[in-house]
Amino acid sequence: MNMKTNIAVLALMALVTFISGCGGKTGPEVYSISGMVNLDGQPLPLGSMLFKDPAGEVKSYFATIKDGSYSTELQPGKWQVQITAMRESKTETEPSADGSGVVPATEQYLPARYNEKTTLEAVVTSDGENTFNFDLESE
Repeated sequence: MNMKTNIAVLALMALVTFISGCGGKTGPEVYSISGMVNLDGQPLPLGSMLFKDPAGEVKSYFATIKDGSYSTELQPGKWQVQITAMRESKTETEPSADGSGVVPATEQYLPARYNEKTTLEAVVTSDGENTFNFDLESE
């Protein structure tokens, strides 16, 4: 082979090695988690969950609750769990974004001990089932 062919082959090999290295999984190992969220013994119709690292060193993860069920992926470790659910406020209204009228305001209806002052947690392990059910009670 001549010099130009050798350089072209080496460049092609380097490119293939680079591309094959880029396709692999990057970032931390995560595990599937799931569970149910009940309020007063009934599945929570719609809500959201935020999984926060208590030390604040790892990014937070989010999950949507629909008909009481949720699932997401988390890194292993201990997580603080915040659960929120909004409903239409019976007493307040606010102007619509487009100025066409008034729309009902929404309110958080779960007690603060489940969201802004949460006492809920989940511990995700690499060898566990990682199913976390939360039975909430109204105030």
